Amino acid sequence: FYVELVNQYLTVPQVSGELTQKVMNEALKYQGWKYVYGGSNPNTSFDCSGLTQWCYGKAGVSLPRTAQAQYDATQHLPLSQAKAGDLVFFHSTYNAGSYVTHVGILVSPTQMYHAGNPIGYADLNNSYWQQHLIGAGRVKQ
Repeated sequence: FYVELVNQYLTVPQVSGELTQKVMNEALKYQGWKYVYGGSNPNTSFDCSGLTQWCYGKAGVSLPRTAQAQYDATQHLPLSQAKAGDLVFFHSTYNAGSYVTHVGILVSPTQMYHAGNPIGYADLNNSYWQQHLIGAGRVKQ
């Protein structure tokens, strides 16, 4: 069983393990930082899409600025098919005038790393995230 569990993370053809590592190495620098609406770099801190855009950018992948635009730019897939490093999207987390209102980086089937308040990990099994979940998006490389 343990071998199967480990192998599912070792055989990730669509998402580069190296890319995911680079993204998370950058993201973890900001763990515990406060959420700042409109924030998109370390000088201001981050909002959700600012964090994903910055971290993927540091890993060499360009993402649009907003959660909605990032959703539109990814290959959509159900969370059950998502891998670490994919983005995870949510709706109606605030009145934004767009469908997609929040984005995080998937780190495991039940956990994301995102610009909450503070920036850090969140449990995707939490009822709040479950009721707002749209699904995952794979970054096109």
